[in-house]
Amino acid sequence: MNRGYAGLYNGHYLRSSYEFAYAMYLDYYFIPWGYEDHTFDLGFKQYKPDFFFYDQNGKLIKIVEIKSRNIEAKAEAKKALNSIKERYKIDCELLSYEELLELYRPLPFSLNSVISQWIKSKDTSINKATFGEHNGHYNLKHSVSAKKKIGEHTKRLWSSDSEARRRMQAGLRKSGIKKGYIKVPRENRLCEGCTKEFQVLITSSQRFCSQLCSGKFAIIKATERYVEKRKTIHQDIKEYIIQWSITNKKTVSETPLNKIKTTLTPLVDDIQKLFGVKDFRVISKAVFGEDRGRKELIMFMKKVCNEKIC
Repeated sequence: MNRGYAGLYNGHYLRSSYEFAYAMYLDYYFIPWGYEDHTFDLGFKQYKPDFFFYDQNGKLIKIVEIKSRNIEAKAEAKKALNSIKERYKIDCELLSYEELLELYRPLPFSLNSVISQWIKSKDTSINKATFGEHNGHYNLKHSVSAKKKIGEHTKRLWSSDSEARRRMQAGLRKSGIKKGYIKVPRENRLCEGCTKEFQVLITSSQRFCSQLCSGKFAIIKATERYVEKRKTIHQDIKEYIIQWSITNKKTVSETPLNKIKTTLTPLVDDIQKLFGVKDFRVISKAVFGEDRGRKELIMFMKKVCNEKIC
């Protein structure tokens, strides 16, 4: 059946050989056209026609829908187009194989040759249009009536003795869920990050409404722990410097201010081994609360030795 061949043409994903034939006809006469530009809410369904035509000011003036020779499909399309015409005051036309034949009579090539060209093209395939963004209903919400039809159809499947019902039952058995039951009760919780309410299984250990909240909360807590740990390390470093100064009182007292590095190098090495800190600015900050440099530190150490601060 030719209707099933879909593929790309001039940047548009056409869903049938008839649509391709009509697009070729338009291009032959240099008629500008758009494809599936708008979706119309008809009340009873969402409908996205095929071809759109605009005037020089960009106003939509005509819609053309292409359908196969299926009588039911044509009837549904005609109903939708009539609704668009009444609601939006737009001229609408429905074309199928017979109408395309008439359009192609004046052309130097036949409709069937164009259809064959489309079918044999390496850029087309059968049923490709039913998946993802290429599906005409992609990202469209079901209308209330459509949801009702789906629900009624599902009920009929459950009450039937069909293969579809057996597949549904197999899927439920595999998931461990019984039809009509929730296996594990749910409960509402408040997210510890943003205090938003969310629902989870009662057995779940989930504390956050999303991974984003969980990540933000973890960063905050990690920062708090780091700050607290840094305070403790700073205090320990200061106490170690005081004890080191007292232990090495003679060296510290006799250190001239132009040879500070010689005295401080073994102290800094010890601090790095004990506390994992080698940046002198951090060491200075541990003592003074800010970086004051080596000279201020050695003067502090001399004062410790002289006044026996501990």
